[in-house]
Amino acid sequence: MSVKGLILQASNDSIVATQCEPFADNRKLLRQKLNIEFEHVKCDSLAAASDICKKKTADAIFLLSSWRESSTEAEEIIKSIRDSAPDRKLIFVDPFAQTSTRYFNLLPYVDWFLKRQILKDISKYNQQLIGGSPFTDFLANQQGFELGEWSVESEIPEGYENRITTGWNLGTANRFKKALLKKRFWFSRPVVKDIDIFCRLSLGSQQKQEWYCQYRLAALEALKPLESDYNLVAFAGFSGTSELVPRRQYFDELQRSRIVFSPFGWGETCWRDFEAACYNCLLIKPSMEHIATEPNIFIPGKTYVPVQWDFSDLEEKCRYYLDRPDEANQIIQNARQVYAEYFEQGGFVNKISQVIK
Repeated sequence: MSVKGLILQASNDSIVATQCEPFADNRKLLRQKLNIEFEHVKCDSLAAASDICKKKTADAIFLLSSWRESSTEAEEIIKSIRDSAPDRKLIFVDPFAQTSTRYFNLLPYVDWFLKRQILKDISKYNQQLIGGSPFTDFLANQQGFELGEWSVESEIPEGYENRITTGWNLGTANRFKKALLKKRFWFSRPVVKDIDIFCRLSLGSQQKQEWYCQYRLAALEALKPLESDYNLVAFAGFSGTSELVPRRQYFDELQRSRIVFSPFGWGETCWRDFEAACYNCLLIKPSMEHIATEPNIFIPGKTYVPVQWDFSDLEEKCRYYLDRPDEANQIIQNARQVYAEYFEQGGFVNKISQVIK
C-alpha cells in the first residue's frame, strides 16, 4: 500500500527551500524503498498551510515554516492541523539555526520535531541558559558579551523530549551533493592551493550589530598573528555592502585554500563547513562535540579540527596543520568519505523512514 506525503513549504526563505531539496533529489528512492509519493506545496505562512492541510489528504505531512512566525500563533495553527486529522503523521521541521528554538511548545501536537542540529544532552534544554544555548551562555558568562534581551529559547513540555530528533542539515543541499560526488576527468586542471587560510565572514546588519558580529570580529582578530608567516584571506563585511565579495570570487578563493576556518554564526553549522569538504580544504572550527547533526562531518581530529570557543588554540592548530600537509590531507579525505557515505547509504531516505513509521 502506497503512502501519500505532503511537503508544506510555508516560507519563501532560502534556507527552508534548501531543506526541501532532498525530497526532490530522493524522489525515486523514496518511492522504491518506502513506497511513498510526495506532493510539494508552497505557501506564504503557517495559516495558509493550515488551510491546505484541511483540504488535502495525506498520510504524512512535513511542515517547514519561517522562524519569524509567532510561537503562540504557531501553536494554535499546529493544534488545529492535528485536530483536523488526528491519525496523520505530522512532522515539524524547525527553522532555527541554533540548537535551541522558540517552538518547543508545538511538541504535544506533532509526531516528530526535527532540527538541523540538537544538543546531544537533551536535559540541557531545561537549564537556564543565557540566550537559550550553551554557546550564547558561554559568550555571556565567559566572554562578557552583552546579549541584552536576545534569546532563542522555549521550554520542552514534560514528557515530550523523545519527539525531538535530528533532521537534516544544510549539507544535504543539491549543490554540495553534486560538487562532492562529481567525477574528475583526466584532463581537469588541479587546483593550486596558494591560500593558506580562508575566512570570509558576513557580519549581518550594520544598523543592528549584535553578538554575532562581535564574535566573528573576534575570530578575525585571532587569525592576525598568522598574517606575517602565511597567506591569509580573512575579511568581514556587513550585509548589502561592497565589503562582501562576489560569489564567484568567494568560491575561487575558497577552492584555492588549504585551511577553511569556520567560526560559529547564529548557529554552529553553516554553508562554509560543507564547502570546505567539497573543495578539499581542511575544516577548522570551534568544537562541535555538544551537538548531533546529519550529515555529521564533525568528528574531532578525524574529519575536522576543533578549537576552543574562545579561539585560544586557533593559532597553534593552524600552524600545526600547515606544517604537516600529509596529516591535514588525511583529515580532508576522511571528511569527504564520511560526507559521501551519507548520500551513498541513503541517509535522507533512512531519516524519512524513521519518522513516517
